[in-house]
Amino acid sequence: MEAAAADRLEGLAASFACAGDVVARDYVVGGSRVSLRFASDALRERIAPAFAHLAAPAGDAPELTVNLWDSASTGMEPPPRPPAASDEPAGALYHFQEPPLRGAYQAGLEALSILDSEAGVAWYWVASAFEQPSWDQACPIRQILFWWLGSRGYLQVHGAAVGTPSGGVLVVGPAGSGKSTVALACLGTDLLYAGDDYVAVTLGPPPHVASLYNSGKLEASHVGDLLPHLLPVLANPDRVDSEKAILYAEQHFPQQTTSGFPLAALLVPIVRADRREPQIR
Repeated sequence: MEAAAADRLEGLAASFACAGDVVARDYVVGGSRVSLRFASDALRERIAPAFAHLAAPAGDAPELTVNLWDSASTGMEPPPRPPAASDEPAGALYHFQEPPLRGAYQAGLEALSILDSEAGVAWYWVASAFEQPSWDQACPIRQILFWWLGSRGYLQVHGAAVGTPSGGVLVVGPAGSGKSTVALACLGTDLLYAGDDYVAVTLGPPPHVASLYNSGKLEASHVGDLLPHLLPVLANPDRVDSEKAILYAEQHFPQQTTSGFPLAALLVPIVRADRREPQIR
């Protein structure tokens, strides 16, 4: 291990160890056991709901262990981070590699993600769990999962997925094409819901979709206009003036959440202003 990586691991371990008591939650993601070790109750309360449909009892050793904490709720100094401008937009990423470590720092969110690919251990720190945007809580540790799933034959994709136990569709398209609307419109039906924004896909054979999050995100006006039955189940009704509406399917439609299903087809939605009735071609 390079000296820079060893120094960074030492700093991460020291910050996490001093953050507080650890509460572990185990999940099965893409067929592999993942353990999230929270040293911050505030962060656990905000992140764990996204993975609730994948919960697994404690058992075999995890193939990935993620240590999660924040500074605001624990009173701890931040771990070492790359130098970055504080006024960066939320989506700006600073990537770095110090083998066997891969890291990404989002300066705008003050969020640090690091994966030790050899040890199967990752670290996720945010400055304040209390200030973490609802949309980030709804699909947490994306960068860590992207790296780790890639090493296991899965690709994390920006898409939605709905279906049945025998097969389903991956809903793809650019931002604003209707992926979330299509997926969330299935809540309250007999279809399974694997996600509306990020899922993982393997070509197999056979091709398969793995669910990552049970959350859903949609512009608040679209919920009111197109899916009003979802208004009572929003997780952030007091914040929809400044961010997307968020819901957690596991809390209100648990019979529809799933760990995944065979991938049978791709669905590309197109929004047509001149047509109100949906069509499938």
